[in-house]
Amino acid sequence: MTRHGNSAFYQTLGVIIDGKRYELESLGAPNALLMLGDYKAKLVKDQHWAGGTYDSWRVYEFLLPDNKKRQFVVVGQSQ
Repeated sequence: MTRHGNSAFYQTLGVIIDGKRYELESLGAPNALLMLGDYKAKLVKDQHWAGGTYDSWRVYEFLLPDNKKRQFVVVGQSQ
């Protein structure tokens, strides 16, 4: 998947965190595929704007097996 006309490849993931389904998109462009598996995820940003509660910017950080971290923004949510 490319984003904003950029030639770098971003990842889009379908995940379950605390029993809720999310669609996440990588903030960086690792140009690689994250392997299937269970990863620890931590909410590192949950920003809402002053205009109301309609919009939010939520970022999760995944801890990878080699202790590196990768961040993903929430772009979709379902029950």
